[in-house]
Amino acid sequence: MIEPTTLSVSGDRLSATYEFLGDVAMAESRANALRVEQTIEFPADLVPDDDIQREIIGRIESVDVMTSDMVRVVVSYAVETTGFELPQLLNVLWGNSALLPGTRLIDFSLPESLLARFTGPRFGVEGLRHMFAAPTRPLLATALKPMGLSAERLAQTAFELALGGIDLIKDDHSLANQEFAPYRERVERCSEAVRKANEQTGYNAVYMPSLNAPYPLIEQRLGEAIGAGAGALLVLPGITGYDVMRELARRDDVAVPIMAHPAFLGSYSASPTNGIAHGALYGKIMRLAGADLSVFPNFGGRFSFSPRECREVAAGLAEPIPGIAPALPAPGGGMTLDRVAEIKEFYGSDVSLLIGGDLHRGTDLAATAAKFRAAVEDT
Repeated sequence: MIEPTTLSVSGDRLSATYEFLGDVAMAESRANALRVEQTIEFPADLVPDDDIQREIIGRIESVDVMTSDMVRVVVSYAVETTGFELPQLLNVLWGNSALLPGTRLIDFSLPESLLARFTGPRFGVEGLRHMFAAPTRPLLATALKPMGLSAERLAQTAFELALGGIDLIKDDHSLANQEFAPYRERVERCSEAVRKANEQTGYNAVYMPSLNAPYPLIEQRLGEAIGAGAGALLVLPGITGYDVMRELARRDDVAVPIMAHPAFLGSYSASPTNGIAHGALYGKIMRLAGADLSVFPNFGGRFSFSPRECREVAAGLAEPIPGIAPALPAPGGGMTLDRVAEIKEFYGSDVSLLIGGDLHRGTDLAATAAKFRAAVEDT
């Protein structure tokens, strides 16, 4: 038994909603284990009736039976357990419980005392609309593909896409620093190509390099991208880290929109009874970590996301959160031009339509890109 501990805590608490597979008795047992696992990770019976027991160990706030084998439980945690930092916040919300079977993080809510520590998206929906002179229409996005093309050929592709009116021309997430298109050469050539296209069209297309780099090289490649005139950044937070993205969004010497890519994150959301719900993972967490746009697979593409799951993502990016701007959903994953009207009807105008390979069908890439823009403006 440890000695009693007295703490000075604010009383502010964050809450997390979990779903447990099983009946009520099993769910309550698992929730009681989770509230300890997510905080002290120490035998609770060895903690006296003190402030650790009363304040630090998570509290079960509600238990709701969803179905005969699914129970939803809300657990609250003292805001001080997060250290007011994003990595530890994620650790408190999910941490070791990511290893538990039949347990899923559905949602979370943060008090203003914690939200005040985060800036969220630098641009958000309103800032992006202003940047691209698009007060009402969806934004248009695409990816430079395929891996294996030279930097020169990728730059030519970027030029034609910008000429056709695409707003956001990103590296494919698989482009890094391969010898056939070295990072520095690629960002310089592609940034210049998009700039030249803008001079001809009057548009404000941006090239968005992928900042998928080993930690010691992030600053170097960031400097190369911003120095070359890249107008946005693609970040893979499942690989590079959520807090890296948060810091990039905060820094005034970066000050460009950030698109978050879901690479490496799919296994978190693939199971309906484990992992993290789509709206929390690709919506609220991405937004809290500074993403202005969040990429995820649209329903009906080459991945398995359902319409309901896609709505959850869009809702997580848009729901009111004090001090955190809403961000744009960027559904992709095998999208085609003939689905533009359908996708816009589903998401509304607050969306960035991400079409990649389908734009390359035919012989005139710029004309196909212009067709994409016209389809958005006409619907």
